[in-house]
Amino acid sequence: MKLVFFGYGELGAVGVDSLVEPHVVALVLTHRTEFTGLGEPHVAELVEKHGLPVHISSNAREPEIRQLLRDADADAIVSTNWRTRLPGDLLGMAKLGALNVHDALLPSYSGFGAVNWAIRNGETEAGVTVHLMEEELDTGPAVVQHRVPIGPHDTALQVYEAVTAQYVPATLAALEKLAAGDRGTPQDPTRRTFYHRIGEDDTMIDWSQSTARIYNLIRGQSDPYINAWTTFDGRKVAVKSAALPDGGYCGTPGKVVRQAQGGVAVVCGQTGSPDALGIILLEVQVEGDEPRPATEVFKKMGVRLGS
Repeated sequence: MKLVFFGYGELGAVGVDSLVEPHVVALVLTHRTEFTGLGEPHVAELVEKHGLPVHISSNAREPEIRQLLRDADADAIVSTNWRTRLPGDLLGMAKLGALNVHDALLPSYSGFGAVNWAIRNGETEAGVTVHLMEEELDTGPAVVQHRVPIGPHDTALQVYEAVTAQYVPATLAALEKLAAGDRGTPQDPTRRTFYHRIGEDDTMIDWSQSTARIYNLIRGQSDPYINAWTTFDGRKVAVKSAALPDGGYCGTPGKVVRQAQGGVAVVCGQTGSPDALGIILLEVQVEGDEPRPATEVFKKMGVRLGS
């Protein structure tokens, strides 16, 4: 098939690389490397490697875009990690339509940070959906879905890598179906959930929450993402890794009570609740310092975090 590709960053590069050999990539549209400060040159590097025609675009609304698509005369458009909403009239400029690759099992977890939010919510699976694009973000019939399990201790990076590994087979399978006339299965709008981008104010630890919720927050915001964080002596402390406690550490939420399991035990949750068992902090990073074992940072017991 003859394709036009919209994409950016690492995921965009995965998409471009997978399409070059089995298909003809007539045009690649990507953002400039420093788009919104992200600084991700992956697609630009792949385009240079394969010698593909490329156009740099901010939002696909520049006046020359439509002529470029007309000249490309593509069978389909494929979008992977394009960072803005594509104009609705562009979606019909390829003979078979436009496909988007999304890192979730739509209609759940549309929007942003799907892997992070899924872990934070305690989900047991994530996945990839390749769907026909409509003007509204992450809507349109699902052509292919591949599921990825989330283990109880998996971090966001581990799940992200497992999800990313499904991008290529899912995209190629969807193009085959599209060529065969398969227009996918409409998404159920009543099951749709949309999640916003995650910022630092969304990752602060609330020590009054349960052990499970705090543990899921920490592993859902593992490196390279914005870490879960708290405060200590007026300084921000990012939590790099943690563990579930072997027993229960109870009392005042946020209080560091003892060294345990190679880290320090911190009380959390509502006193007396069965899900208030505390959390073991293993590695932390005090603002301005390098990451260190929590036992080196919290040497004095009885201090309270987050206050």
